Amino acid sequence: MNQQRVEQRAYHGKVDPEDMARALVLRFDAGETQARWMREQEGGAIVQVQSRRVEHQDPTMSVTVQIVTSDTGVVVAMSEQKSLGVLADLAKTGVKAWLNPRRLLGEIDDVARNVRWLNLRTELWQAVEDYCQSSGSGRGAAQMLQKPICAYCGTPNEIGAANCQACRAPLTEVQPMICNRCGFLNDALASLCVNCGATLQK
Repeated sequence: MNQQRVEQRAYHGKVDPEDMARALVLRFDAGETQARWMREQEGGAIVQVQSRRVEHQDPTMSVTVQIVTSDTGVVVAMSEQKSLGVLADLAKTGVKAWLNPRRLLGEIDDVARNVRWLNLRTELWQAVEDYCQSSGSGRGAAQMLQKPICAYCGTPNEIGAANCQACRAPLTEVQPMICNRCGFLNDALASLCVNCGATLQK
């Protein structure tokens, strides 16, 4: 029996979906996981990461990462097909250890694999965040990605511009705050990042 969880995050900036897909495969096609990617229509990409069976009875799980372009960057959707066998395998090991604690020594590798597989989705999100940070992109909410509107003349301006391109008025009060820690775009008047809790500085 499988459980499926789907999560979606938007990233702003210049991100190449295929380049991100290659980076994920490079990171996860090794050791206890195997990964592959393929192109999607309109420049998107799909990456599949699956646990690699070390022992015949090992349960399997897989995570599918879909990367699609948006007006401001990319949207990454992650769906996880997690076999309940991973939890059952951990429970079985726990019972064996309770009945005979010395048997746990022979099961440590098995426990470590199962714990890692339960955290595979978290590892993948961290890899996506690392890739975006290294490419100068950041995570942000769609409503924060709209162009800041000048309070004086109503002209839309680019994110990060200090002055209005039309009337040269300062845009400090309408520019979103970019978190130095995680790159999330926050409201112009925010003092703490809503994504990671870091203090924001003008």
